[in-house]
Amino acid sequence: MSKKTAVPDTKTQMNKSEARRRVQEKVDELHKRIQSKLDELHTDFRQLQTDLRAAKLESSQARRDRMEGFKRALRDILEAANQADKEWR
Repeated sequence: MSKKTAVPDTKTQMNKSEARRRVQEKVDELHKRIQSKLDELHTDFRQLQTDLRAAKLESSQARRDRMEGFKRALRDILEAANQADKEWR
């Protein structure tokens, strides 16, 4: 500020304006970096959801396959037991 007047001089106004601009640029850059990381996390989360659904479907199918295999094996054993019983008589 000039000692003679209460109006700040042009150089001081430019320095304050430049300082505000620099701070805003840093804030904007920080915001961009944070937003980029959030976008990456969101993408990773969506992929994890997809992977989890696929794993659940595979697990369910594997469980059904095991149950079906057990039923077939049980039927085969019962048929073999019935056949052995018929042959024994």
